[in-house]
Amino acid sequence: MWPVPSSCAFPSWTNPELPLMDQNGKRTAHFGSDTQETGPGDRPLFTRSFVAFNAITFLSFCNIAIFFQFHDYLGTLPIDPRWSGFLIAVFSLVVLVVRPFISPFLNESNSRKWLLISTGAVIFSLFLYDRARTVETMTLVRLAHGGGYAVMNTALVALLVGYIPPGRSGQAFGLFSIITLLPYALVPPVIAPVMAWAGGFGRVLDLSALFMALTFPLALLLKPALAEKAGPETSGPWARAMLENLRDPRILILLFISLIVWTTFAPVFFFLESYGDSLGIPNAGWFFTLSTFAEIGVRVVAGKAFDRYDKQRMLVGAVAWLGLGFLFLGGVSSMTGLLGVGVFLGLGWGVVMPLLTAIVFDISDPRFRSLNTNLTMVIFQAGFFLGPLLGGAVLLRWRHGILYDGSGVMLLITAALVLMLRKQQAEPDIAPE
Repeated sequence: MWPVPSSCAFPSWTNPELPLMDQNGKRTAHFGSDTQETGPGDRPLFTRSFVAFNAITFLSFCNIAIFFQFHDYLGTLPIDPRWSGFLIAVFSLVVLVVRPFISPFLNESNSRKWLLISTGAVIFSLFLYDRARTVETMTLVRLAHGGGYAVMNTALVALLVGYIPPGRSGQAFGLFSIITLLPYALVPPVIAPVMAWAGGFGRVLDLSALFMALTFPLALLLKPALAEKAGPETSGPWARAMLENLRDPRILILLFISLIVWTTFAPVFFFLESYGDSLGIPNAGWFFTLSTFAEIGVRVVAGKAFDRYDKQRMLVGAVAWLGLGFLFLGGVSSMTGLLGVGVFLGLGWGVVMPLLTAIVFDISDPRFRSLNTNLTMVIFQAGFFLGPLLGGAVLLRWRHGILYDGSGVMLLITAALVLMLRKQQAEPDIAPE
């Protein structure tokens, strides 16, 4: 179990009605709720800045979705196939390394400037792909692209926290997650015909760079002044700020849950096609189409419920739901069963992922909201690094079913541990007289 000193015990894990207190003993919020004090009047969620922000987010994730074809593209270049895995993974690795270092320095007041700078770096790197023909040059392009993308998305998340009115975090992050999913449902089917029209994958990346240039006029609609209401920013060395922030055990627990979710998700993304081949199931990729639309559907329908009900209870239930889904996935034997599990897991992912981000936002000290929201993105990258690494090792000795059954057991254990912690903290403390 996680040791929790009495001075920082989980208020909402002990009692959902017990409010969080700031360092002055002033009521701020419930864990998993948005009852934070605000100034007079309520700010709307759908402002011009928020709409422009989501348009930029959509463009940035379209820029990533087109790289589903990257592995095949590498096969057309005079590059040893043994380097393909490295050239694909180095992008996530550089994001994983860069993001924690830059997160403390990017906040709502300076993020628009860095968004513009990093967008320029991303556009420049996209134009370089078609010119890179060796391992060395392609590695440099991937490093530049990954670094620019890390700064761009860190800046976007820092901007996002300034646009969320009190009481709307679940809805806002639910919408944000839908925007990040749409490119993966819409872009892959059109890549092949666009490649045929444009003359190859390199030209598709050139077109993507042109579309990314739309970020510059959209950024003019962003109003960083909203962020001034979010509270004081972190100050001092980033390492000290990070350590102070991570003293809160609730943040560590939620980051751990996020790591488990993403580490179990990644092997589905990378290994499901070979799983389908081993079962004699054609076109296993339809799993992703149905699961993505299931994710989007549940977030559209249940977005407001994320703020209306107890987020921590929903989280425990959704993680357990995913655990069962992975056990079902490990036992499928037909196309119908595979597609059914795709919908089942999509519903679970559609609840878990925005809930984790929303709860981290709710319980964070206002100084660390931007930092913690970005840490959830770092965990995503860590999961996409660990998942394929561990999953590949499992598949060297065992079949896919063992991999997915193991993922399901891991998720069920995680849900059980969180539930046990919640019940343990619900017991009243006996203070010495």
